[in-house]
Amino acid sequence: MNLERTFLGWQPRQLASEGPRYLALVYALEQDISDGHLSDGDRLPPHRELAQRLSLSVGTVAKAYQEAEQRGIISGRVGQGTFVRRRAMSRPDGAAPREPVNMALNVPAHGRETEVLSGLFSELSRNRDLAQLLDYHPHGGIREHREIIAASVSSGSFTIDPARLLLCNGAQHALDIAIRLVASPGDSILVDSLTYSGFKAIAAANHLTLIPIAMDGEGVDPDGLEAACRSSGAKVFYCMPTLQSPTARTMSLQRRRRIAELADKLDLTVIEDDVYGFFVPERPVSLTELIPDRSFYVTSYSKCVAPGFRLGTLTLPSAYTQQAELLLHASSWFVAPILSEMAVRLIENGQLDELVRERRHQAKERYRMFSDIFPTVEPLEYPPFYGWLPLPSEWSASSFASAARRKNILVTPPVASSVDETDPGAIRVCLGGLKDLNDLSDVLYTLNEVITRPPPNVFSFA
Repeated sequence: MNLERTFLGWQPRQLASEGPRYLALVYALEQDISDGHLSDGDRLPPHRELAQRLSLSVGTVAKAYQEAEQRGIISGRVGQGTFVRRRAMSRPDGAAPREPVNMALNVPAHGRETEVLSGLFSELSRNRDLAQLLDYHPHGGIREHREIIAASVSSGSFTIDPARLLLCNGAQHALDIAIRLVASPGDSILVDSLTYSGFKAIAAANHLTLIPIAMDGEGVDPDGLEAACRSSGAKVFYCMPTLQSPTARTMSLQRRRRIAELADKLDLTVIEDDVYGFFVPERPVSLTELIPDRSFYVTSYSKCVAPGFRLGTLTLPSAYTQQAELLLHASSWFVAPILSEMAVRLIENGQLDELVRERRHQAKERYRMFSDIFPTVEPLEYPPFYGWLPLPSEWSASSFASAARRKNILVTPPVASSVDETDPGAIRVCLGGLKDLNDLSDVLYTLNEVITRPPPNVFSFA
């Protein structure tokens, strides 16, 4: 290790907007080491210099360096400075270090999507109407496409009016438009105490304050929601009633009705994220069905088709349609019509249903393996591609994430989804990224070895 190499110009590319600032700095340091932006022997900036660059206190930087040293990723030498000191990976001499196994990124397992989409691309390339798809179109999407997609998203008594459904560049785009319609910079938004990390990013970008609501086995606690709404004055509530991320919890019909009653009572606007609803063959009653005039409903094809298939839907109260189309115009003009054409063809030829059935089977198979290895995991009849792993009392979520990283496994750190600083006592493990089920089993057993041992108080260097 060359301890003379210096890297005094380092500073994090981004700091998480929520949680303790010292932990945000530690996570940024870990990420840059993992990504190769920092290497063994790189010298880090002195405490005071980094504090000035990031507008942090010297004490915050000192605490971050202390935590990073305990995690075994840096070391301090008296009179010389602080250096990156990655733990050596277990590998044969001369072999390249293994890439970390990423079980922090929630992606669907590989299936037939490449074959199916390749066939559709080939079909479209021979279509005499291809030129028309490459032209300008309405901001909310081609009317015929919206009609077919609205009918596909509708279920049971929940019938979506195509005039109220807009096509977006994935669910993230839809959520961003929804929040811009109902909130202004400085406003407060009610959310689960553990919420979708992408929504945290949207809130930060729009300069919104997130108000965490306590959760129980079904998700948000209605009494806590009412109390927080009254005390904060917040008028917008974001939630995922079905297979909530990161906890995979699902609200009962009784809970949904209670939330809908509170929304009417408190004049509350709801943004309902239903991107995982397709995992359940008979979709639960949506909040939007119960309160259509005060709820925004978001779905996406990225989880059931492929992450790069950036097509989402936003169903909104009719009073917001004109303003939403203006935001679509400003943010993207319109969704690429080739994508919506492909979605329509998937719907009409039955291949979307085939892909969804494949996703459900893959998720069940992987979640069954997960729950077999970790008996404390809650059984789910219709699981997504992630699970919520309860931790023994002696483990904090952050210490377990660090211990897993030392085994070359990335799990979702609590700072990604936590809105307050409370330790969740559990951690999300994503199950879709590894192609081979044997590899998945090996990684899960490695995590089980970590969890069955007491957390180390002092980390040694390899």
